Amino acid sequence: MLIRFPVGEVPAEFRNNALTGRAELELGQETVKLQDPYKFSTHFQLGTTRSWTTHADGHEVTIVKRRPRFIAGFRHNSFTVSVDGTVIAEATGR
Repeated sequence: MLIRFPVGEVPAEFRNNALTGRAELELGQETVKLQDPYKFSTHFQLGTTRSWTTHADGHEVTIVKRRPRFIAGFRHNSFTVSVDGTVIAEATGR
């Protein structure tokens, strides 16, 4: 999953690899690791919603991932990207 969006005047990319579990946010030249594939909690979670919040260039960036409850590994997740509380981008996919 790749979502491109602006944070102020800085271009940003959110990347999520469904196979490895890695999630990262690239803000200009800086890359922020949101989810590590080597952590147990990356692959096993009971809740259906996961949220990451980071601050960049004076803005608060929040990414929310929602997964379906049943047969989640075979179905699409939905992602919502918010900057300073305003929804900037939404996407559905793996």
